Amino acid sequence: MEFVVIALFVAGALTPALTRLLDSVAYRNRANGKAEIIRAQQGSREVPELTASAKRGKRRG
Repeated sequence: MEFVVIALFVAGALTPALTRLLDSVAYRNRANGKAEIIRAQQGSREVPELTASAKRGKRRG
C-alpha cells in the first residue's frame, strides 16, 4: 500500500514537468513543419537558370 502511495505521489509530481516537455516538443515540431512548408513554397516559385556550362559542370583532370 505504501508503494502505491509513493508511486502516485512521484507520478503526480512529475506530471507538470512532463506536460511542459511534451508541449515544447509539439511546438518545435509545428514550427519545423511550418518552416518546411514555407521553404517548399519559396522553392517552387524560383525557376533555376540553366545554361550549357552549368549542365556540364567542371572537368576533372
